[in-house]
Amino acid sequence: MYLWLLFPAFAFLFLLFIQNIWVHRKEPFTPKYEKVLLTEKTDSTSFFRQTGLGEIAIENLLKEKNFDEILKVQDAFFSKDKVWCKPIFGWVTRSDRVDKSKTAPLVDLQPGDVIVSLSTHSLGWRHGHVGLVLDENAVLECTTLGKNSSIVHPKHWRKYSNYVVLRVKGITKEVQQNVATYARDVLCGVPYRLTAGLGFEKAPSPETEQFGLQCAYLAWYAWQRFGYDLDSDGGRLVTSDDILHANCLEIVQVYGINPTEID
Repeated sequence: MYLWLLFPAFAFLFLLFIQNIWVHRKEPFTPKYEKVLLTEKTDSTSFFRQTGLGEIAIENLLKEKNFDEILKVQDAFFSKDKVWCKPIFGWVTRSDRVDKSKTAPLVDLQPGDVIVSLSTHSLGWRHGHVGLVLDENAVLECTTLGKNSSIVHPKHWRKYSNYVVLRVKGITKEVQQNVATYARDVLCGVPYRLTAGLGFEKAPSPETEQFGLQCAYLAWYAWQRFGYDLDSDGGRLVTSDDILHANCLEIVQVYGINPTEID
């Protein structure tokens, strides 16, 4: 007779299960293969498997004669982090964090780069988080309901249990800077809107009364203004996964995620 009263309890326990146990069934990636000695003549595929650094990052670091930085990234790439789950929006939205002093340093960050992390999850869904690099000391991001888009230091991203840095292929320095400047001038201080892009227009004018951003949409919006579409499935909802698999982007660096799964 009163069995219906048990439904809310079962529903609550189920949500706790998927948010605290199911979503953590897979640990952040640490290589199970052998760590090898790297040299400046190591091939790009081996560099990628050993460090998570893409060909473009390796090329720039070698050009700058910064091989020691590559070795630092390799050491961190093979280290196993202790992960804890930090509440972001109560127990509904949480983020897997690590000690940033032990994670791989972010290297070769350039204006317009996009950082994607899959560490943030809500009700069992790893929707992740996205930021747009303005310069080597600033990343523009939207975090949660009730907060406007704001600028954080890139080191903030090293607290996440995983991240991928992406760059538009074949882009010029001028366009990179133009995108970053536009984002800083127009997209900073904009209200968070979970429904961004779902209205009559996918990319309305920033002057629109209800204009707002969510993290992945922010990066997509900035780049689409300059003719580049980072949304891999072309739908109205732009997600971290959409950006992660965009064909126009190449990997600069990956950490905590198996490189072979996104290459």
